[in-house]
Amino acid sequence: MDLKQVSNLIQIAEYGSFSKAASVIGIGQPALGRQVKKLEEEWGTPLLYRHGRGVSLTPDGERLLERLRPLLRQMESAVLELRDERASPSGIVTVGLPPTFCGMFGIRLVTALHRDFPRIRLNVLTGYSGYIHEWLTDARVDLAVLHDARRSSQVIVDPLVTLGLSLISARTSLSPQAASQEAIQVKELQGIPLVLPTRNHGLRRTVEHAAEVAGVNLTVAYEVDTLDLMREIAVAGLAHTVLSVSAVQREMNAGVVVARRIENPTVHTKLLIASAANRPITRAVKTVDKTLRNIVRETAEDPAYSSVLRLLHDNEP
Repeated sequence: MDLKQVSNLIQIAEYGSFSKAASVIGIGQPALGRQVKKLEEEWGTPLLYRHGRGVSLTPDGERLLERLRPLLRQMESAVLELRDERASPSGIVTVGLPPTFCGMFGIRLVTALHRDFPRIRLNVLTGYSGYIHEWLTDARVDLAVLHDARRSSQVIVDPLVTLGLSLISARTSLSPQAASQEAIQVKELQGIPLVLPTRNHGLRRTVEHAAEVAGVNLTVAYEVDTLDLMREIAVAGLAHTVLSVSAVQREMNAGVVVARRIENPTVHTKLLIASAANRPITRAVKTVDKTLRNIVRETAEDPAYSSVLRLLHDNEP
């Protein structure tokens, strides 16, 4: 049974005329007549009868359409829903974000998706790159932002942005002269107690590489894989840490910590956007990916962030 033919039969019955229905549907009367004849042959009974005023449904035609009208409405509703979904992607998307990155961009991503793509349900997991990489390969997240991820057959990565890092210190632990400095040399990290993540995380590797280049031996007093605790240890003056200024903006505004840009060499971390190579990329995932990239690009192009963020391009290592 051709549901389109049934729909045309309904139009004929509603207009009571082959000519009017043919004009509305946009096909010729002969073709419309052949469709009705085919349905009558399929059902083995007349569905329409002709009279002086046009055409009407027979009792069998009435019973048939009474049963088929709900089915047609469901079909039309399904088609409209599919068209709507194509226009507005839908589905669950889980992203994995490093804590600092999430602090900078998390609420903006949630807000943008809520405003522009309400059919997408966003789940956010935060953790250091080592954990996020595992979540990606274990299919726990659809999309991730990683620190300096190595390319592999399991993960597809694209450059996103570089994030400048600073030495974060409790104001009470510094002399007035040190607290007024805007920058500090890597060689000046020699001997000061630090709180850093464990070695399997990108931030730790970045800091240690800069120290190695400068010939400095770092004193890691605490290894902590939780951003909040790293920040609290620094605020308490128990050790210094290395983070982006965005991670301690509230504490800086309150005057309890000082952020000094690290130089010679400049310390920054490359952030990459990643997806699993063996998982299909849905329209919803592509939409979240594009939205996140746009937010990062707009922020990096803001002069207020020019000293902290720099966009990366595909040909950069």
